Amino acid sequence: MVVRQLTTDDTWQILSTYFNSKGLLSQQLDSFNSFVGTTLQEIVDENKEIRIKTSNEHLATEIFNLTFNQIYAKIPPSIVETDGQVRSVTPSEVRLRDLTYMCPLYIDISVKKGRISAQRNTPLFSSTIDDDGVLYDQHSYSKVPIGSIPIMVRSSHCATAKLDSGSVATYGECPYDYGGYFIVNGSEKVLISQERMSTNHVHVYSKNDVYFAEIRSAQEKGSKMSKPFYVKKIGKILVCNLPYIKGDIPVVILFRALGFISDKDILSHILYDDKHLEGENVVIDDYTTDVHSILGACIEDSFAIQDKEMARDYIGKRGAPAGSPRAKRIQFATSILEKEFLPHIGTTDFLESRKAYFLGYMINRLLLVSLGKREIDDRDHYGKKRLDMCGSLLSGLFRTLFRKLVNETQKHMQKCIENGRDFNIALGLKTSILTNGFRYALATGNWGEQSKTMQSKAGVAQVLNRFNYISTLSHLRRVNTPIGRDGKLAKPRQLHNTHWGMVCPAETPEGQACGLVKNLSLLCYISVGSNSAKISEYLDEWGVVNLEMLENSKYSKKYTKVFVNGVWQGVCDNAKAIVEGLNILKRTGEIIQEVSIVWDIRENEIRILTDAGRPCRPLFVVENDEVRVDNTLSFDDLVAEGRIEYLDVEEEETSMICMSLEELHNKKNNNNNNSSSSSNNISSNDISSNHISSNNNILNSNNGSSNDISSNNISSNHISNLNSNNNNILNSNNIS
Repeated sequence: MVVRQLTTDDTWQILSTYFNSKGLLSQQLDSFNSFVGTTLQEIVDENKEIRIKTSNEHLATEIFNLTFNQIYAKIPPSIVETDGQVRSVTPSEVRLRDLTYMCPLYIDISVKKGRISAQRNTPLFSSTIDDDGVLYDQHSYSKVPIGSIPIMVRSSHCATAKLDSGSVATYGECPYDYGGYFIVNGSEKVLISQERMSTNHVHVYSKNDVYFAEIRSAQEKGSKMSKPFYVKKIGKILVCNLPYIKGDIPVVILFRALGFISDKDILSHILYDDKHLEGENVVIDDYTTDVHSILGACIEDSFAIQDKEMARDYIGKRGAPAGSPRAKRIQFATSILEKEFLPHIGTTDFLESRKAYFLGYMINRLLLVSLGKREIDDRDHYGKKRLDMCGSLLSGLFRTLFRKLVNETQKHMQKCIENGRDFNIALGLKTSILTNGFRYALATGNWGEQSKTMQSKAGVAQVLNRFNYISTLSHLRRVNTPIGRDGKLAKPRQLHNTHWGMVCPAETPEGQACGLVKNLSLLCYISVGSNSAKISEYLDEWGVVNLEMLENSKYSKKYTKVFVNGVWQGVCDNAKAIVEGLNILKRTGEIIQEVSIVWDIRENEIRILTDAGRPCRPLFVVENDEVRVDNTLSFDDLVAEGRIEYLDVEEEETSMICMSLEELHNKKNNNNNNSSSSSNNISSNDISSNHISSNNNILNSNNGSSNDISSNNISSNHISNLNSNNNNILNSNNIS
């Protein structure tokens, strides 16, 4: 293999291989494939068991246990004809016959019946439990139908998935149709990506001279419902909120409820390397004086609560039912602290130390901002945003519908047991719940349960625009910000610096939706998400000290905090080696290449992100002031070899990016390609749009921008070739 230095002509050839292999809709297809391939099973595992117990004081107690196991999606999609025949179909046939392009779901189910003796109140029936119980009946059912899910055209489960562009024509499909949409009742529907704030990240804002640090905490696995938590500074007092607890709770009481009683223990979780706490006579500055004044006022305000039991009782009084005894109140508060307080850190016991450190971290950030040592966080920073693609939207809907299916099955089981009838699997599983639920959401665009229309999001599913080819591509790459169109705030609508390379700067509608409806840039890719367990294992091997093993007295500012998906994993004193090691793993394919590795030297933090919905773009990797490629010039091969890698917005801010190959000779570090990835596929065809600032002067199917292509680099060195030449093509709703 001949390895040589990259040239400007090579970048265009590499871009051609990128569009040929990945296409413009890879983010939609990859998101859906991930939903069907992994997310379906994860959601089933969250709600996999139904257990019903019948009690009788004279007879043995019977226990019925139903478990959902492996779930299957049948390939290819099929329909049931009027004569009962099941037949596979193609997208073309579904369109012509006004049908819905869906595939049936099947699931393996095991049912066990057990008995607890009235004399021996001992469990039950499973071979995994002690033999005190008696197992008297057990059945397994294979591939039981539970409903159908819609299939995205050209996805891995589509009938045309493995066909090349030449073969799809024989199935009645256009060779230039990338897919990325659904077919419901013969109508083509597209799911519009929804923009939202990221979860598990601390943001500090101010409102009406009140500063607060907030986080939307959500578990990496399990329910994606985020639990908001904030710490607020009112005067000199710091208070916080807890889910299901009325009113604000002083932070000192919350620390004591977590088991940190002494003032020194509490302050050591908030202030790092504070020699004043150690009793040393040191000169302190105005900031330290103000911090001690604020925290001293907080401690004095909570002086009456001096132990863990009292603190939990204080919290329980504000949430438990009126008249509950003290033990019940403490139990209620304990449950809230374990399951509802910062659930992204964990929902089991023995995590009080981790949660206390994270609470102290939030307070530290809040004090730095409120006392002028750090700027307020920017709500519109694109690194703090996530895009819910079709996979995330479908998984949220499936989670809701599957829970409803489980609840209905449990009710049917209960009735059968009470009436002495045998439980019939075919009657108990209502397949219409999933099938009709998905069909309703896609047909109407109201994303949610049909019975809860007021809680649904409107306009998520839209009829695909087929006015012309470019308008179709534009519609499939659209992003919506779900806030009121009548809002007076200008900032959410304005172009932000961090949109560079991720969002088209010109393609947005006029009128009320201006700036709220955007389009992805040509080379922008949305992360699908991956499990962080493997990265955590590497960090443990490389000497990252776990928070539970860290003594407060030894904590030091010289340590670098390590976060994985917003969870404070631990601290290290070899940040450079860890970042370099992670980058090597990323470039060699040991960990997924969409992982973000951010070394924020100013904050002394390493933030590793593997979650879904992060906008990122590909960049050339520069080593020894050169970009080396082989003669194949294949995008996929270059990614596999670590010569091109993906960077998201936050990682870009900690990387050095050159704007052209020519600049690389004068600058050091990474590489960017040609500068048209900052514009959308539609806008890249506009006439001299890089010289026209008004959307009124741009004739396009929706809007426009310039024809630049940016290929950027990751890690520490990047380059970008700017190409100001534009293809002069007119596209509008009246011109084609």
